[in-house]
Amino acid sequence: MRTSTKFIAAAAMAVTLLIAVATPASAGGPFNIEVTSGDLTTALGVFDLSPGSTGTPPCDEKPDNLKFYTDADAIPAGANRWSVSGLRPPPPPVVNPPGTFSGFFQLGDPPAGQWYQADFSILGAGTYAAKAPPNPPDYTLAGTLTFSVTIYEVDETDCEKSVANRKCIIAGRFVITAGFFTGTLPNPSVGDFASIDATTNTPGGLALVTSACSAPFVAANGTHATLDDLVMTVIP
Repeated sequence: MRTSTKFIAAAAMAVTLLIAVATPASAGGPFNIEVTSGDLTTALGVFDLSPGSTGTPPCDEKPDNLKFYTDADAIPAGANRWSVSGLRPPPPPVVNPPGTFSGFFQLGDPPAGQWYQADFSILGAGTYAAKAPPNPPDYTLAGTLTFSVTIYEVDETDCEKSVANRKCIIAGRFVITAGFFTGTLPNPSVGDFASIDATTNTPGGLALVTSACSAPFVAANGTHATLDDLVMTVIP
């Protein structure tokens, strides 16, 4: 989660989740996507998911590794369906495993002091429906996103993660309240993007659950969160 006083994205916790390449490798995906903007609002504050929003963290930003699938390759498969995956990273020493995205943030107002790294896991699925032309965006999206985020206190001397400096795991299920896709489905192209608003505080959503947490992150347990203008863009 790239963040500042605007945080853990995705659900941090995570979170982020959809799209492709100029010449798709195969119909239905997988298509590479990355989170390019969005705000995550939690009991801990508002966190900016935009790359670079944290200023200059002490360690290198980690590349996204999220996959988007459509139709026959979606889970569950079916016409006019989409799914996205970016699975929870395994324990250290794996620093940036496949299927996740990461970001850095500081807590405080203004953000200051200790740096943290958030590693996100995302699973999402739903349906898309074409809008009658010429009414952009081109598709509406419905469905759910399940985010989990593992938060580490950054050791600025070597940027290594360990169980010892893990501060919290937070998870929640978000229901899409407004979702749009601009581009071509089921085979999107580089630069196509999805824009999503979602919340845990609606039927089908699940409030945030924490485990192995220390202060202040444990305060998120049992609370609700929202995603605003979460944009996921298709990359090569």
